Amino acid sequence: MKQLKKIIFAALAACLFAACDIESGGDVIWDIAPVGFQIFITDNDGHDLLDSTFQGNLLKDVTVSYNGETYPVITERDFNEAEYGKSQTRAYMPIFRGLVLRQYWLPYHITYECFMLTFGEFDGEENVGKREITLNLPNQQPIRLSYKNSFKWKSDGSPKKSTKFYLNDQELKDDAGKGGGYHFLYSDTGCNYNPDH
Repeated sequence: MKQLKKIIFAALAACLFAACDIESGGDVIWDIAPVGFQIFITDNDGHDLLDSTFQGNLLKDVTVSYNGETYPVITERDFNEAEYGKSQTRAYMPIFRGLVLRQYWLPYHITYECFMLTFGEFDGEENVGKREITLNLPNQQPIRLSYKNSFKWKSDGSPKKSTKFYLNDQELKDDAGKGGGYHFLYSDTGCNYNPDH
């Protein structure tokens, strides 16, 4: 098996969305972004190990353990078919999907770049002391990813949210300083977090 070079852990937690509800006289309905995990995996040669067309992919070997259950990789299509017809609300509601394989969309380039695994979604309004998932890779030590989330409504009716992410209990600093991208390197010796790489 090729040595894993990089696992990129990106967080879906930083954004708050608002929409004006015209029908009720302009009251603001806040859609709070959910919290979730995005995981990208490549080898030393830069091959996308989540691409089903690459012969050495890890799709059948990767799982996530969470809350006493183990989640294998499912496709976005499999999830959508299972959820088809369930009721929806006008306000955004987080939907727990498990471990889903998706293509990473680059909106500015209007193209798909690579594949990623997403795990979640978790309610962005929920105050969480620590929620942890374990990324299980073949023949490797498990990787613990977690987050803490605090949420409250301010006196002016707007939301205040703070989310922190952790790798094996070490707080991660996001790469851009704006929330959303957290990178670490993974090798045979384990994970190395380097916010300055």
